[in-house]
Amino acid sequence: MTGMMRLWIAGLAVAIQASSFATQASSFEVASVKAVNPPAGPHVVSLIINHGKLNIEAAELRQMVGLAYAVQRVRVLSGPEWADSDQFDIAARAESADATRDEIRSMLQTLLADRFKLALHRETKEMPAYSLVLAKSGSKLKVSAPDKKSRMADTVGPNGEQQTVLEASPLRLLVNMLANTLGNPVVDQTGLDGLYDYTFVWPDAGSSLFGSVDQLGLKLEAKKMPVEVLVIDRAEHPSAN
Repeated sequence: MTGMMRLWIAGLAVAIQASSFATQASSFEVASVKAVNPPAGPHVVSLIINHGKLNIEAAELRQMVGLAYAVQRVRVLSGPEWADSDQFDIAARAESADATRDEIRSMLQTLLADRFKLALHRETKEMPAYSLVLAKSGSKLKVSAPDKKSRMADTVGPNGEQQTVLEASPLRLLVNMLANTLGNPVVDQTGLDGLYDYTFVWPDAGSSLFGSVDQLGLKLEAKKMPVEVLVIDRAEHPSAN
């Protein structure tokens, strides 16, 4: 994988502590933040949650903000010069082993505000973006069985092509991958809100990302549109554990 006009509500955008976006002032019972040195190479960064425990490996600040607020990385703007280079491991535990993903995200927001002194605000900008819509042929995604477990894995296809296999997966995972690859926001306008099984074949020198999307019965349309973004006003290297 490789890879704005006027403010609509600029007068309303007020910098505030990141944790105040959370619905509740929740925090982890225990949390460790460690710098990764030397930094890892390009890789997928995700929220790994198991029985109230959170692990994030070799993540950059912009990635962590995207994870904490459930927004595409490309919608997180500004920040210190190290926001896309310095990497950190986070290992944390919630008080309850039954903490939901949304509760874990809220706790991560609090951690970023406490340990990274993160402050940010929301804005709406009109900017280049892509709409993901259904192709004329219709979706070719397979609806997952009700009891199937979610899985995402990078593999090599029979002809040596790089591909990502997704099972019991919401379309937002594909939307996020496309946004990160294109470097522009991608808005899901397919109306597909279930869980699906599909394989995304990454383009090579002889193909395009748009062609790979077409194989799924979907289509990317370029346009300018109002997009909500998060703007980092301040961040510091994390305090010691």
